[in-house]
Amino acid sequence: MGVLYNTVRRKQDAEAQLMINDLLALGITRARTGESIYDLSYYDLRHELAIAAVTQSNHYRESEGGNE
Repeated sequence: MGVLYNTVRRKQDAEAQLMINDLLALGITRARTGESIYDLSYYDLRHELAIAAVTQSNHYRESEGGNE
């Protein structure tokens, strides 16, 4: 179990860093709860990035005048 757990943990840590970079690129430094994105778990980062993607998509649609 140790090897598999460590492998998954390293993969999640690497993906978490990528998600932090993506959030920073969007200008997001804090979660909706006010917590720093650096303090969020892998799953919380994933959630915040999903919310940011939906928000960005909605802003794009509004700027294009679409009502989809």
